[in-house]
Amino acid sequence: TVTSSQFILSRRQADEMTYGLMGNLRLASSPDALTACVEALNEHLIRYPSCKALIWQENTAVTLLKLRRSYKHHPGLQAVLRETLALIGYVDPVKGRGIRVLSIDGGGTRGVVPLQVLKLLEAETGKKIHQLFDYICGVSTGAVLAFMLGLAHFSLEECADMYRRFGSEVFRQNPLVGTVKMGWSHSYYNTETWEAILQKKLGDRLLITTARDELSPKVSAVSAVVNWGTSPKAFVFRNYNHTPGSLSRYAGGSGYQMWQAVRASSAAPGYFQEFTLQSDIHQDGGILLNNPCALAVHESRLLWPKQHFQCVLSLGTGRYDNAKRGPATSTSLRAKISNLICSATDTEGVHTLLDDLLAPNVYFRFNPMLSAGVSLDENRPGVMDQLQRDTQNYLERNRPKLARLCLVLGAERSAVHRTKDWMSERAWEMKHRFM
Repeated sequence: TVTSSQFILSRRQADEMTYGLMGNLRLASSPDALTACVEALNEHLIRYPSCKALIWQENTAVTLLKLRRSYKHHPGLQAVLRETLALIGYVDPVKGRGIRVLSIDGGGTRGVVPLQVLKLLEAETGKKIHQLFDYICGVSTGAVLAFMLGLAHFSLEECADMYRRFGSEVFRQNPLVGTVKMGWSHSYYNTETWEAILQKKLGDRLLITTARDELSPKVSAVSAVVNWGTSPKAFVFRNYNHTPGSLSRYAGGSGYQMWQAVRASSAAPGYFQEFTLQSDIHQDGGILLNNPCALAVHESRLLWPKQHFQCVLSLGTGRYDNAKRGPATSTSLRAKISNLICSATDTEGVHTLLDDLLAPNVYFRFNPMLSAGVSLDENRPGVMDQLQRDTQNYLERNRPKLARLCLVLGAERSAVHRTKDWMSERAWEMKHRFM
C-alpha cells in the first residue's frame, strides 16, 4: 500500500486517500473485510495524524461507534476499532466515579520506593494497577513503571526484578572506563545495555497500538527535547491522541515505539547518552518535570473535560535533606551546582500547588523522607535495603492515609452513571449524524 511505502504524500493526496479509506469502510460488509479496512485506515492515520480532522468532519466517528456496537462478538474487529478511536481522539467514559490518575516521579533505582506503595495498593484492593487508574504518567524511572504496569501489564515482582537488573547490569562500571566514556559520549554508563533491556522488555510496538487492549489505561512518559530553541521543552509520549481543536500545552506524539519512549524519558545527562528521534534530541524528562503530576492532571482534563477527579495519586521516589546548617560563608562551586540540580529536579513545588488546588480526599502524595541521600545509580545492597526499610517505616506511619486512598480508589461507577453514559453516547451520535 501507499501508506507503507517510502513515498510521502502531500497534504492533498493524504486527504484524498483518507476519503477513499472512509469510502471503503462504508462499502465493507463482512467482519473480515471491515477489519482489513479499519487496519488500513489506522496505518494511514498513524502516518498522517492531521487526517483525523476529516474523520470528524465526515462523521465517520459515528460510523465507527456503530460498528463497535454491531460487532461486539468479533474481538479482532473490536481491537482495531479501539485503536482507530484512540487515533482520532475519541475517549470512552471513565470506569470509576471520576478520573483516577497515577503519577510517578523520576529517581533512578529509587523507583523501588513507589513500587512498594503500589504493592500495598494491589494487596489492599485486590486489583492490578492498570485496573485501578484511567491515566498513568511517569518520568524517567517513573516512565519505566508506567509502561511496564500500565501497558505491558508486568507484575510488580517482575518490575522489582527489573530494578535488581539496574544495579547488576546497567549501573555497573569500571571507574576508569566510565570516566573515558564520560568525556567521549557524555555518558558514564553503557547506554547500549540499557537499550537492549528496554527492547527486550517492552518491544517495538507503537504506543497507539496498545489502545487495542481494552484493559490498557491512557499512559504517557515525559522527556525533555533540548534542540528546540534555547531552553528544554517537555515532550509527552502518549498511547492516545487528543481530538482536533483540543490542544495540549505539551508537544508529543503516539507514533513511537514503546521502548523508544522510555529510553527518551530516562536519558539522564551524564548517566546515559542523549536519544535522537526524528531529528529531536531527547534528555531525561526529570530535568524539567521530575514530578509530572500537574502534566497528568492537564492531559486528563483534556481527555475527560466533563468528568471530575475521583483520585489523583502522586508517588515520589524519596527525598533527603541534611538538617545541618552550613557555615555563614560563601558556598563552594560544587554546592552552587548541586543547588541548581536540586532546584531543576525539585518535586515538592508541584506537590504544594496541587495540595492547595485539589480536595484532600482526591489528592494523595506519598514521598518518604530518607535517612540518607541515595543517588540515581545506587546499587549497593546495604543502601538499597535501607531505602526499603525507610519506605516501609514511612508507609507504616501513613497507614490511615493509605486506607483512605484505597477507599477512594475502590468506588465504582454506579448503574445510574453507566446508564447516563449510554444515553450520552446515543445523544452524541444523533447530534453528529445530522450535523
